[in-house]
Amino acid sequence: MKKLALISKRQNTSNALAKQLQSLLKDKVSVTGYYLEGNMKTPIMDDLVVITSQQIYHEAKQYLAPGCPVIVARRSINYHEIDQLFTIPSGTEVLLVSDLVSTTVETILLLETLGINHIKYYPCAPDAKEFPHLKIAVTTGQGELVPAFVEQVIDIGHRNIDFTTLVEILSAFSLLDNTANLLSATYVREIIEFIKQTKQMADRHSEMQNQLQIIINRVHDGIIAVDDKNNVTVINSIAAELLNMTSNELIGKKLSNKIVDKDIYRLFLSKDSDKEKIAKINNRQWIVNAASIMQADSQGGKIYTFKDVTEIQRLEEELRRNLVRQQNFARYTLEQIIGDSEQIQRAKELAQKMASSESPILIQGESGTGKELFAQGIHNVSSRRKGPFIAVNFAALTESLLESELFGYSEGSFTGAKKGGAPGLFEQAHKGTIFLDEIGDAPLSFQVKLLRVLQEKQVRRIGSARIIPVDVRVITATNIDLKALIQQGKFREDLYYRLKVLPIKLPSLRDRKSDILVLANVFYREYCKCYPAIKEQEYFRFVAPYLMAYDWPGNIRELQNVVEHLVSLCPEESPTEQLLPEELLVAYGDCSKSRQTEQSVVREIMLSIARANAGYKPIGRRSLAMELGIPESAVRRHICYLESQQYVAIARGRKGLELTDKARLLLQSSVD
Repeated sequence: MKKLALISKRQNTSNALAKQLQSLLKDKVSVTGYYLEGNMKTPIMDDLVVITSQQIYHEAKQYLAPGCPVIVARRSINYHEIDQLFTIPSGTEVLLVSDLVSTTVETILLLETLGINHIKYYPCAPDAKEFPHLKIAVTTGQGELVPAFVEQVIDIGHRNIDFTTLVEILSAFSLLDNTANLLSATYVREIIEFIKQTKQMADRHSEMQNQLQIIINRVHDGIIAVDDKNNVTVINSIAAELLNMTSNELIGKKLSNKIVDKDIYRLFLSKDSDKEKIAKINNRQWIVNAASIMQADSQGGKIYTFKDVTEIQRLEEELRRNLVRQQNFARYTLEQIIGDSEQIQRAKELAQKMASSESPILIQGESGTGKELFAQGIHNVSSRRKGPFIAVNFAALTESLLESELFGYSEGSFTGAKKGGAPGLFEQAHKGTIFLDEIGDAPLSFQVKLLRVLQEKQVRRIGSARIIPVDVRVITATNIDLKALIQQGKFREDLYYRLKVLPIKLPSLRDRKSDILVLANVFYREYCKCYPAIKEQEYFRFVAPYLMAYDWPGNIRELQNVVEHLVSLCPEESPTEQLLPEELLVAYGDCSKSRQTEQSVVREIMLSIARANAGYKPIGRRSLAMELGIPESAVRRHICYLESQQYVAIARGRKGLELTDKARLLLQSSVD
């Protein structure tokens, strides 16, 4: 008796799917279930190995004997329990729990393809980095993996091995001719059972009929199986439609140019039909694959699959959207950028306007001014907000890694290249935004290639001749004067003007000092692990003058570090200046000396005006500047201050400046 090994990650999945296969193969094949968390052996030398997912395959291949035939299974939703999902109100957020993130993403895609998209799903698995705390979880037979905080668990059962994979398994054991009709009947019976269940809920779900139609017509690919005489033994509705006939008209008939279109018939006659092809059928592009069905030592027929290229593109876009939810997404919006100053508000307004354009944006600003926050904010209000946001820091990548990271590579292009190659960050950012930070650090040799990508909107992986079109919005950032680099021959002038279509300059923190305490208050609340012990204004009462006097060369990032430093050392009471870093104390001392100097100048101006008034002599800004030996612009500034404080009045005519009674009292009190 032939042997089949089934490999999954967990024991309960292995048991469920092994039972499914054994019921199909009956006494013709012995099925043994293995699972990576327990009973693996080495080497596995069965006649066929079925692995439950591509990720499991990478972990399990070490246990397989060389040359052992392998099928990576496609999985389908268990229709018997799926009706439970219709009891969940529309718009509800739920966790979808499984053993791997890739499995949860695939399950979500299947459910949404079935039209069960009234729920908002979030992937949850042991290898997920983060997921929200929600009250409801949906799981595919993995109840033990549901987090403890979940209040309601809906188990829709293990995902079964899909119909198309079952066909592959039967073909591998040369059992398709004997079992195909039974398999088809079982598959249809499951759908019929599901139809019965969903009809019972028609009164509560107005869209049930549409969803039902989607499920009936849902098929992965077009499938045609023929025997050794080219007679059709199995065909699904998609394939029948492709041939412009019905399934009943084709079953049992011999494929010939009298029945099907001559261009399609050539595909069945081709000597190299086992190779993958792209064919145009009925004005649509299809990827056609063929696999021989072997019986003993002879060929018993073939199975043809037809993949709609547009469907593949749709699934690719859906997968990209799911990847965005996991990692390549922009967390911040322009509204979350903190600050009330006129400078930061102008920058936000300009960024909002730039977001509606597709042109490249160059963000200039010192380190720590929030360049990536602005890039994320622009992405999140642009038309590309549903696409990925990919951030690249040129300062963090060596020249040897830059090209492979941004443009990708093909298999075997260099030592250590992954099997199958890997897409670059430009490909991953397709339909979204790529943020190139520290662009001034890009090597000259790479700048040429980057300019070509920006102009032609296409990339070519290392070691490949294939051109891949990319639709990407480019935002760059730098804290370096790029014009100075151009003069030094370190940056290409044509690339500079290509990137600087829409420039935006971010203000430094010293230019928006009114935002210092606003930002400090926000960081204080953030670093308090529980509710703040005292109010923000009370917390910073002793150190606020020091924060305001400092120039913050590290900008917002430096301020954030100082606040974290203070909260770590003094979380529950107002810190004193002794806890501040030394550079803030020095800056405050210098500022105090400067203020003392300013005060002495103001006093000298008041005394000069008093003497002139006492002698009935006119006095103005120019005569004060000459008398005190300071610039007239400085005198003007001090006079404006004295006037605002009602110490000086500007008289009409030739009298000029006059000291008020309030000022005379102040001078008298200082003398006393």
